[in-house]
Amino acid sequence: MASLYIRIYRNTLTVRNVDTKQEVTEQSETPFTTTRLLLGQMIPAMKLLDRLARKVAPKRLIDLFSSHKVIIHAMEMNEGGHSQVEFASYIELAKRISPQGKHIYVCSKNVPLTDQEATQIFSGDMPSIVNR
Repeated sequence: MASLYIRIYRNTLTVRNVDTKQEVTEQSETPFTTTRLLLGQMIPAMKLLDRLARKVAPKRLIDLFSSHKVIIHAMEMNEGGHSQVEFASYIELAKRISPQGKHIYVCSKNVPLTDQEATQIFSGDMPSIVNR
């Protein structure tokens, strides 16, 4: 089970394995951002997330039945905070690579997290900038 930090930008995802420090960024071939929502089209975002997660955290046989720990962080189009619909869509996207959903956090900080901050969140600290 890897600790993954996902940043969402307009039609682009960055996935970082906090454990190994490996990070990949890729723009979606099919746009997932709409004029009103950063994550307006779920299927293209899910396909991109699947591909990027496999690059930084390939599944081993021993990991087949465990879920990743995930922080998902909208980096754009978040003025005024997240609506319930946006929050739910971020959780749904994260469940694509962590189906059990036990260790999914949505970050509301305005700047990217450091690895140290991400590690603290995964260990249960810093509740003011994340929601479950």
